Amino acid sequence: VQGCALPWKACELEAIAELRSLIVGIVLRQAEDLAAMNYELQRSNEELDSFAYIASHDLKEPLRGIHNYANFLMEDYAETLADDGVTKLETLVRLTQRMEDLINSLLHFSRLGRAELIRQSVNLNELVQQVIDTLTITRPHNEIEFRIPQSLPSIPCDRAQMNELFTNLISNAMKYNDKAEKWVEIGFIEGNRRREVAFPPASASSSPHTFYVRDNGIGISQEHLDKIFQIFRRLHGRDDFGGGTGAGLTIARKIVERHGGRIWVESTPLQGSTFYFTLSAEANA
Repeated sequence: VQGCALPWKACELEAIAELRSLIVGIVLRQAEDLAAMNYELQRSNEELDSFAYIASHDLKEPLRGIHNYANFLMEDYAETLADDGVTKLETLVRLTQRMEDLINSLLHFSRLGRAELIRQSVNLNELVQQVIDTLTITRPHNEIEFRIPQSLPSIPCDRAQMNELFTNLISNAMKYNDKAEKWVEIGFIEGNRRREVAFPPASASSSPHTFYVRDNGIGISQEHLDKIFQIFRRLHGRDDFGGGTGAGLTIARKIVERHGGRIWVESTPLQGSTFYFTLSAEANA
């Protein structure tokens, strides 16, 4: 007889019920272990943020004192010091200034993880235009063509953090460009066109929009694509391409993740880079 099963025996039903109980127990234990690990990870991250905040805050005062006293020495005793002594004091001032910049970046990064997101509807088209106007004023000698292929949408997000995100990405696109004719394109991809984007593993592709900042700059080698998001990680000399602390992209990633999204980059050396990021409707804790 085809298509019919023999009746289950009582011992078989008992075995299946026991198997089901064992499987449920294993799943529950794994869920509990995962929840405990997530809790410990969250607690560790909070402690790390607190440590970074306290350490950087407490370091600022003595560092500022060293910086100021070095300046006083140069102002009051420059005529009595040998040229070598003045040079050493100038180096001390420069190093303390750089250390203060690094501490300020670390302090800002730690505050970013603790600050509450203030979600409101933000017109990204107006916001990006304001960012471009500000960057153009602060860098008047940088002649760059800015392209916005289509009007950017209004989305619920933290306006201040979104301003900082676009500022970091656009300013980097302006900075790391040695072409005679420079351009930066800011846009988004939605609907069926999102299939054109190669999402990284485990990315939040359910977001309605995928935003991008594209340039025709120096590009990034494949082996450095993940490293650029590490804090204080610079791929060039300290003073090359206008200098900087190397915290901008780390802060950009933090902002995107706090908005429930992901950020990644596609790049070709000597041709340019495209930074993609997604934002979800709900913020992360």
